[in-house]
Amino acid sequence: MLPVRFHTLLLLFLVLLPAACRTTPQAPKDIGSDEQAYTRAMDLYRKKNYYDAKPAFTELRDKFPLSPYAVIAELRLADVHYFKEEYVEAIHLYEEFKRLHPSNPDVPYAIYQLGMCHFKQLETFDRDQTPAEKASSFFEYLIKNYPASPFTGSAMGYYKICRLSMFEHDFAIGRYYYKNKKYWAAKERFRDVLTLYAFIRNRDEVLYYLGLSYNQLAEPDKVREVLLNLKEGHPGSPYGEQLQALLADAPADAKTAPEDAPGKD
Repeated sequence: MLPVRFHTLLLLFLVLLPAACRTTPQAPKDIGSDEQAYTRAMDLYRKKNYYDAKPAFTELRDKFPLSPYAVIAELRLADVHYFKEEYVEAIHLYEEFKRLHPSNPDVPYAIYQLGMCHFKQLETFDRDQTPAEKASSFFEYLIKNYPASPFTGSAMGYYKICRLSMFEHDFAIGRYYYKNKKYWAAKERFRDVLTLYAFIRNRDEVLYYLGLSYNQLAEPDKVREVLLNLKEGHPGSPYGEQLQALLADAPADAKTAPEDAPGKD
């Protein structure tokens, strides 16, 4: 009986040994002090090794949550996603940084980077302008609230690019309406463009198209008002001369109903 029991116990030991080995906990990796962890993570970051920098900053943030280096790690994690063109993740982390550390001196940088995340997603003016709208709102906020920030000058340049793209988009829509004889819609679009984008250089061209739209809607008084605006605000513009000639040639009693006016059946 003894050999049988011995073999049974030996078999049971051999069966349980691998399971015991698998469940033996591994000793946690020692990353040293918070300063050492920060130095190691930043070294990877500066070398643009974002693949390894991300877990290094995450470990620093999680293991030393009360360290001042943990706050820096939060911002660098957002930067890692930004440089990897993972803009959705970067936006979330920059927003979290702003929310958790509203008085931190790096908040202007986070705002600037939020604008850049949206700006990097901007395509041509004939595409959806949501990225331009969001980017310009962050740049504008930075300009107004942090005028002394070292990022404000750059933000001004990007803000103008965004606004120009939005202007070109809206102006193109107005011209499309006009070309397709949707004169009321064109007139409304041109008026909005003039109100929203006061800085544009070719404001005289927008006024010209607004005058053309009023002319097609048989509103000569409005055409004259636009012409006066053209002459006073843009003396010497060829668009003023063209609109003047158009008004001179128009029949005094010309009246047409706008094809796309609201309420028209």
